[in-house]
Amino acid sequence: MKKISCVIIDDEPPASDILKYYIDKTPNFEVTEIFYDPVRALEGLRNRKVDVIFCDVEMPDINGIQLLESLCINQNKNALVVIISAHAKYAIDGFNINAIDYLLKPVSFGRYLQTTQKILDYIKSKDSKNIEIATKEHALVTQSSKEYIFIKSKGKLLKINFNEILYIEAIGDYVKIHLENSKPNVIMDSLKRLEKSLPDDSFIRIHRSYIVAISRIKAIEYKKVIIGDTLSLPISNSYYTALYDRLVLNHIVKPM
Repeated sequence: MKKISCVIIDDEPPASDILKYYIDKTPNFEVTEIFYDPVRALEGLRNRKVDVIFCDVEMPDINGIQLLESLCINQNKNALVVIISAHAKYAIDGFNINAIDYLLKPVSFGRYLQTTQKILDYIKSKDSKNIEIATKEHALVTQSSKEYIFIKSKGKLLKINFNEILYIEAIGDYVKIHLENSKPNVIMDSLKRLEKSLPDDSFIRIHRSYIVAISRIKAIEYKKVIIGDTLSLPISNSYYTALYDRLVLNHIVKPM
């Protein structure tokens, strides 16, 4: 098995040293870099791909949540994220950026091992027989009209009308297209590449992991989009302003 590359971002050297000691003891995991300065981490990871990012939250200049949201637009948009903090109050923020786990300091070796198992399970799940996926040569086919796209699935071309799509979700190296009246379709592709094939006036990016159909949005709450009666999806800080300006600002009915 190829070693899982890990980066640690924490301005406290003792905490970083302990985590590195744990990772060095774990088969199939390796530390490729430790950053004590979040700004240097942002620059150092901008054009470098890693598998897992262990990141503290409370750091000078830029906190860990803001740092991870900035990293979502570069090579590490598919990296697994583990939040590390001395405070439980950041757990919801960790959920909003799709962190695979949340570790409270001081981190015990036993609790750390639970995290590594989650990481291994996630990586293995990408090859699970329970998920029907296409191989790389069965990736997205470019749209043939303004109303639909074709994807390759099970050796055939499957037509998906844009008006059937509820939302689209990134899952590691795959994309899951959620439809109104049928089961989701999973393909090997990137959300960024798929986004280019969607009509701008019908879809909007709300998170590094989500694109939603504008017509399906029923309400917008604080950092959440409501689809249908019960489904809510997170809005990340990096996309919130653009979403608000585009969908809300010019469409507010003001009282007389």
